[in-house]
Amino acid sequence: MEITSFILGVCAVIVIMMVVGTLVNYMTTMSLKKEINGLQKEDENLYRALKDTEQQLYSFGNGLDQNLSDEIERLYRHIDSRVDKTNDGVSHQISDIYRQLDKLENEGKSVING
Repeated sequence: MEITSFILGVCAVIVIMMVVGTLVNYMTTMSLKKEINGLQKEDENLYRALKDTEQQLYSFGNGLDQNLSDEIERLYRHIDSRVDKTNDGVSHQISDIYRQLDKLENEGKSVING
């Protein structure tokens, strides 16, 4: 009977050790699961922040591109305006020169004829 009591005692200790080991494993698993969930949420937040930053970067780049296009268009209009003004001024001076030449020609003909 002593051997039976000894074997039952050893079995009871083994069962208690298994229950304690299972509880420790369960608690460790739950702790790790919470940590993994926290890391997953943090990862999702970082991903969203990265996507937001990427969208802002694209918007900023598109804004810069639009500003560059607007400034180039404004520069072309300004240059075109200045070229037109210069062209008008030169045309006016050329027409004045032709009028003076015509006047001199007419005066020269009237002196010769007159």
